[in-house]
Amino acid sequence: MSRTMMIITVVVVIWAVLFAIFMLLDKKRKDAQNSFSEENRDKALVHLYCKNIKIDNKPLSEADYTIGEYLQKIVALTSGLHTIEGIFESTDTVMGKTRNVKSEKVSFELDLEAGNKYTVGMYFNSAQENKDADKAILEIPLSLYRESDNIKAYIIAYRET
Repeated sequence: MSRTMMIITVVVVIWAVLFAIFMLLDKKRKDAQNSFSEENRDKALVHLYCKNIKIDNKPLSEADYTIGEYLQKIVALTSGLHTIEGIFESTDTVMGKTRNVKSEKVSFELDLEAGNKYTVGMYFNSAQENKDADKAILEIPLSLYRESDNIKAYIIAYRET
């Protein structure tokens, strides 16, 4: 067997083994997420697309949460008013160039209802521009400078049933 064929064979075998391992890990993560959702169906599930999260002035590590498919934190919270704090990030492509936007630490209150699913993240268009105004329960405009009218992004909380 030639050296080239041997290298190709080794690469294919390594790829196949790694593919199988990552498929198993993904299945395990999905099962854990589904199990978490099922165990907490009597609570509000909040999908948070941010980091440095605090809920009711407590670190995320003290909350009941799991990691979702897109690395978001899925937190199970009781009904009622909760204070959520975090640093939001998002990426956009404008005229072929990627721009990364990161907020300062943002704190806000959300009134949650048990049995509902909520998504909180940073978007470059308002809920009205996304034609999702009926599902939006919170919209915080962000600008580059305090008190500026030049809105660059929004933190939006959507309720999904």
